[in-house]
Amino acid sequence: MSQNHSQNDPTASSTDRLGPLQGFRVLDLSSAVSGPMAAVVLADQGADVIKIEPPGWGDGIRGLGASRNGLSAIYSMINRNKRSVAINLKHSEGQALIKQLAKTADVLLQNYRPGKMARLGLDYESLKDDCPELIYASINGMGEVGPYAEQKTYDYVIQALSGILDVQGMKPMSMNADLESDNDQAAGPALQMVRSIIYDKVTALTAAQGITAALLARERGGGGQHVQLSMLDTAVYFNWPELMWNYAFKGQGVQYAGDLADVCGISETADGAIVSGYLGADCRQYATDELMELLAYNEIPAGRVNTRAQVVDDPQVQASQVLRDIDHPRGGAMRQPRSPLRFGRTPDMPLQPSADLGDHTVEVLSDLGLSLEDMQALARQGVIG
Repeated sequence: MSQNHSQNDPTASSTDRLGPLQGFRVLDLSSAVSGPMAAVVLADQGADVIKIEPPGWGDGIRGLGASRNGLSAIYSMINRNKRSVAINLKHSEGQALIKQLAKTADVLLQNYRPGKMARLGLDYESLKDDCPELIYASINGMGEVGPYAEQKTYDYVIQALSGILDVQGMKPMSMNADLESDNDQAAGPALQMVRSIIYDKVTALTAAQGITAALLARERGGGGQHVQLSMLDTAVYFNWPELMWNYAFKGQGVQYAGDLADVCGISETADGAIVSGYLGADCRQYATDELMELLAYNEIPAGRVNTRAQVVDDPQVQASQVLRDIDHPRGGAMRQPRSPLRFGRTPDMPLQPSADLGDHTVEVLSDLGLSLEDMQALARQGVIG
């Protein structure tokens, strides 16, 4: 851990934290999904994550999707267990505050387009001399070089470039063989987006793993370093094992294969549907429970097709207790999944609701030695909120 931040520091956090990353501090300058979700993985594992947001409006994702009383569900999920500090990074005094906070942190995470942090004087090169032990993590859309590097990027752009839409545009094998003609089977539907921000989320998980790997290297004496990844690189890495297996070999003599997804599919039942390996029969005369019991008896892997509403009450989801109730001071009663990781010797970090914008500005800046008068002056200038 950094020289200025340790488990014995009484000002390290305003709350007692549990988990394997207890005692590490993360400065989260990211917004939207990929960065905040990476940071929440670390927060769920006990790191003290300080989320930096613009005064006045905060992270734009605060207003995205389903909400209650001004709290969006997605923001609450990927920003829980964090402290919120409102600092204007465009203001020179706001930049000075970030530099001070970086000296107390083990990790700084940002997901701005390449060049933005350098223009603010907050890139790795600007901080490394004063913060030699800092793990500086940068997420971007396309990478630092190349014709697309400066392009503003969202998940759907990465879906387009990564080849996943080619797969989504293919019609899967019909599991009820008598329902469609050969012509229907061959035609295939139009290209379809994946209806989830899949690459935002897999980039987040990859970034969190990279940060912990860098922390491990530092604990072994490797010092601080810059950890970089792009959504496009992550998507290619994620897709490659089976979606791209026909493009893995170069040269002659390759035995090409169909998509792995083609060995399974959806079978309609009398009251729903299941997913299984190819059955070669019309299953609509079976009730879902009846068919699931028959397939389980014959040790054929299968799963009922749940609607999103049914996931909450699925008996296996209930048995695993992955969903937890949380009482949010703004949003009220909510349910969220706990971290899927369970550590045998480390207590879980209890779920703490996401903070309102700037809830911890005074608390965190007081730890830097700023007086209330100092902070009031900065607030009047629009530096903090």
